[in-house]
Amino acid sequence: MPRLVLLLGSLACACSWATVSLVTAQEAAGKAATTTTKLSAPALFPEKTLAYLRVDNVKELKEALGRSTMGKLSQDDEVRPILSEFYGSLINSTDAIREFTGLNLDEMLAIPTGELAVALLPSDQTSVRSERRNENQNPSQTEARAAVSQPSVALMMDAGDEISGVQVILDRMQERITDRMVHTESQLGSLTLHQYANPDRAQEQFGYFIDLGVFVACSNLTALERLAKRWTGQSVDWPTLSENRRFTSIMGRCVGVQGERPHASFFVDPLALIRQVTPKSTGATMAFAMLPALGLDDIQAVGGSWIVAPPDFDSITHFHVLLGSPRRAILALLRPKTGSITPENWVPASVASYSTINWDAASTLQGIQQLYDQFRGEDAMKNEILDRVSGRLGLDFKKDILENIEGRFTMLQGFIKPAVSINGGSNVYAIRLRNPEKFANTVLPALLKQIESREEVTTENFGRLQAQVFKPGPSRENSAVRQPEICITMIDDYVVIADSKFMMSEVSSTLGANADRLSEALDFQLISDRITAQLQGTECSALSYARPEESLQMFYELAKDPANRDRLRQVSANNGFFKALLAALDNHKLPEFSVIAKYLAPGGGFLVEEETGLHYMSFGLRRE
Repeated sequence: MPRLVLLLGSLACACSWATVSLVTAQEAAGKAATTTTKLSAPALFPEKTLAYLRVDNVKELKEALGRSTMGKLSQDDEVRPILSEFYGSLINSTDAIREFTGLNLDEMLAIPTGELAVALLPSDQTSVRSERRNENQNPSQTEARAAVSQPSVALMMDAGDEISGVQVILDRMQERITDRMVHTESQLGSLTLHQYANPDRAQEQFGYFIDLGVFVACSNLTALERLAKRWTGQSVDWPTLSENRRFTSIMGRCVGVQGERPHASFFVDPLALIRQVTPKSTGATMAFAMLPALGLDDIQAVGGSWIVAPPDFDSITHFHVLLGSPRRAILALLRPKTGSITPENWVPASVASYSTINWDAASTLQGIQQLYDQFRGEDAMKNEILDRVSGRLGLDFKKDILENIEGRFTMLQGFIKPAVSINGGSNVYAIRLRNPEKFANTVLPALLKQIESREEVTTENFGRLQAQVFKPGPSRENSAVRQPEICITMIDDYVVIADSKFMMSEVSSTLGANADRLSEALDFQLISDRITAQLQGTECSALSYARPEESLQMFYELAKDPANRDRLRQVSANNGFFKALLAALDNHKLPEFSVIAKYLAPGGGFLVEEETGLHYMSFGLRRE
């Protein structure tokens, strides 16, 4: 494995731990003292960057996490001792990190203090072609140079006063690779470029420079030199990522409710990335030539952001898919539509999560059939798929089933109580139908007949509902994994499928009651009102809602179960993380769940179709 990957992995590990876990154990130390303006990652990386992940300011993110729900929970007097024990045990069990880097985990977590970004940069094809035209170029050297014409990894990390920690890692790394890598230094203006290369393997190369407390590294020496020129203000023959209109379009859509700057963001040019990493071959060339016919060349970019503890929220997450217009072929199948997002009157308020989406199923089906026939011939989908499935079911699969789908799909999840199991979450799926009477009287009996030939199906009553229940398979004694109990019934114009009798009973109880419906629950109303405010008069295609205390309580109960402690003990022997977790649980008593639940608040999200593509925003509320 190239040493740069290990180095970048160590530094990236430091970032991820620092931004998420460290908030529970320590405060970042020091400020970066600068005398000149530092470039941000978008102003440093090239316009055609393939992929990019950035933390705007590590110190600010840590502070924001401290204000978040999990940060406040970690400072609770009854919870803090457990987390401190876990963190301390984790530090003591990470000898491998100290062995490789020269620093323990705690010291590594203190390194990043400012901006942190990792990017995948495009290859330098121009220089490769130039070398191939060079008559004096040794063929083996040309092949070696072509090998490094793959995308390169670049890292930018503002360590400020903690830059000495980076130097410790670099010194330890140099001790390990001097037997195979040649180290050279060169000056570029005020910068000293440190370059490492394996004389026998051209793809093994990387370099770095340090300036103003900022560490910049790259796995391609040509790209490193360009980054250094950009850093020092010299002329470079490519625009920057900040000048990429696709990038700025997505980032402009992914700010906070009141224009807050994201704490973390990402950007990907998926098609350019695939082209870069796919080995050159006849098959690959043919596949890329088909992209326009499939309409996939209209996927322009994907990006998003994460904002922690903005006013009135615990966090906000954006995800945006930038699409060309008009959408063709496969992309034309993406057909969300506006419609009701109010929870159905049989959805219980006790659910852990709820999501519903409205989709133009008829147009999607028509588009799939046209696209299939385009490649396979006239009526190919009818002859090769639809007619075959119809013959097996004894139904007209397209007319009786597919064309009967109205386009609203709903899923909810609850947790089976009082029993606790690893897969204690039980899902309920509902599909709205155009002609529910026909489905109930003709289609469902035919489908059940097919199923009964392979397994036992019984009819059971759940209050006002009558459902068909598939007999579950045998379960092992004392197993922590439950066996699904598939239940199917009709409610109004929906076919409803649950994977447990418990959730079917919950649905039935709600259907027959005038209260305890999700649509009337205060938590849901809070989420619904926030979504309405964000939409500003427009309509959305999908809605999601979640109560995190429900899922967290399941893990809480599992952690209290002695049997699960024993299972954890079995897997912790060679795993530092589980060993530290087990030590914390053994040495401290878990507080009552109410201590944890008081910090948790509901969250939600919505999907909208826009001119530029599809945008999904999710958020969590803050419990004051």
